[in-house]
Amino acid sequence: MTQKALLVLEGPWWTPETNPKRPSVLPFIQGLEKLTGSFNVYYSNFYEIAGFKRALRDDLTHTREKRLFLYIAAHGSGRKVASSDYYSGIQLKTILAELKNLAQYKNLEGVVIGSCEIGNNTHDFQDAVTGSRIRWIFGYTCEINWLVSTVIDLSVFEHLVELRESSLSDQAKIIGAFVQALKRFNGEYRIGHDKEGGRPVELKNAVSLVIQPSGKGKKPRDVTDVLTRKLGWSGDS
Repeated sequence: MTQKALLVLEGPWWTPETNPKRPSVLPFIQGLEKLTGSFNVYYSNFYEIAGFKRALRDDLTHTREKRLFLYIAAHGSGRKVASSDYYSGIQLKTILAELKNLAQYKNLEGVVIGSCEIGNNTHDFQDAVTGSRIRWIFGYTCEINWLVSTVIDLSVFEHLVELRESSLSDQAKIIGAFVQALKRFNGEYRIGHDKEGGRPVELKNAVSLVIQPSGKGKKPRDVTDVLTRKLGWSGDS
């Protein structure tokens, strides 16, 4: 039995009226699960904070796997997750506080927040990671293309789930896994746009990464610049 599990918490993307097919990240994640066979998937929907907490706690309570990863897939805006024309959204700090609390007794190793703009809040990411078992949080800084970002998220999980537990004490090895996940993609690709002026944003400026390696005295760091430099996206190799 695998000792790794990916928890997927997905918020509403479209109403039946705007998109009756109701696309979801779940089939993509299930495809990766079947391809690698290295992790189990637990999936829940959420619409507001009570539903988010219930889904997260139920999944964590009932998992028996040793290493857990979390994928929050929902709309984002500013410092709110699952916000849209139809839903008011959930404050990012509320979500991160819930993650930090639960990570005190469960080995929640890494988090991808697949939401527009949430990756701008790296100070909040660092606060959430401090003193917890969470080793990394990955996010996006602008309004992003749904399909492309989902594929990128898949690549991140493909490589980070395979990272040895012993490597979590080494920041360079964690960054190296992200480099392997992201080097498939062109940093110049226009993945989205900024909300204010609608200007195109290239992938190299659209991601953020906070890491806290395991080990006594290790502190969280925003390593986005290091990541983009290692990828050759920043102009410095």
